Amino acid sequence: MRYTLGGAVVFCALLWAGAASAHHALQAQFDTAKPLTLKGTLSRIEWINPHAYFWFDVKDDSGAVKQWGAETVGPAALRQAGFLRGPASFRIGETYTFEGFSAKDGGERIFTTAISFPDGRKVTIFFGDAAGNR
Repeated sequence: MRYTLGGAVVFCALLWAGAASAHHALQAQFDTAKPLTLKGTLSRIEWINPHAYFWFDVKDDSGAVKQWGAETVGPAALRQAGFLRGPASFRIGETYTFEGFSAKDGGERIFTTAISFPDGRKVTIFFGDAAGNR
């Protein structure tokens, strides 16, 4: 089989386009005009690209517990902010406060801009402007 430079360029462009379309704009899923602060017990962490996810349980006023998903920046940006995988940075079962933008669809999701730790530390992990731009 014979390959040409043009064919290789087209193939690479198609791969890049597929990866680029998989990433979404912040404003597509989250309402940057609706800030939200939630406190809950951390139940799971997914260090995946392009964004890491924290899952935490929040008790409402009636005592019912709902699991919320907190989308964050990617794993590389979390490492740059000083976070490590595992219990060195986050402990399952501990209570954290997540600040960010609520989901446009009203679901139990938040795009995280800052996390407050049980010891009182607060770490900002998103430095976008009010429109959600980076």
